[in-house]
Amino acid sequence: MTTPKTNTPKRLQFPGDERRNPWLPLLLEAYYWGDKGVYEGIKRRLKRGEKLACKKGCSSCCHTHSTIPVYPLEVVGIYWFADQKIHGEIRKKLSAKLLSHTSKGPCPFLIDGACSIHPMRPLACRHFNVFNKPCAEGEDPFFTRRRDVLTPIESYKEKALMKMLPFHGIKDKKIAKDTVRSGIINQQVKNLLEIDWKNLGIRLSLSVKLK
Repeated sequence: MTTPKTNTPKRLQFPGDERRNPWLPLLLEAYYWGDKGVYEGIKRRLKRGEKLACKKGCSSCCHTHSTIPVYPLEVVGIYWFADQKIHGEIRKKLSAKLLSHTSKGPCPFLIDGACSIHPMRPLACRHFNVFNKPCAEGEDPFFTRRRDVLTPIESYKEKALMKMLPFHGIKDKKIAKDTVRSGIINQQVKNLLEIDWKNLGIRLSLSVKLK
């Protein structure tokens, strides 16, 4: 049986921005290791004959998930990407979405059925992949058919989280590993939908008006 091909992950590159923002390489390294783990996890399941149901154009999980965990460094990355890398009509639409967002709504970064911050989407979003059949309308397969949802490979997930820890002043590798394995880092997690994004919406709106 021929195994379907999956795209080998590449580290995101923003050379000038990385020089100006010391936190940015940390986040990009974290996402690179997260993406490597997803790539390996998907490859293993494809070899077992399963089919990846997620595809471009599907935004079901962006609507159905009521909890999207994000780490502090990821929030910084989202602010930076939205403010520095999103322009034109999408910027206007995103500003409006953020200004009107409530914790009961879908992800505020979903614009016209697509993720407006896709390169900088959180690890939780990167890890969420569904196999065998597309999600039914309103379905969260994590609860309805857990076996069809990718379980992140622990070693890659651990590496990704460790890459973030210098942002919190933790640079010793042993301490970083202990911090991740103990779950202490998860005490910093917030629910993306419950974050007050209005300040970011205002910032985007003001810069649009100035142009």
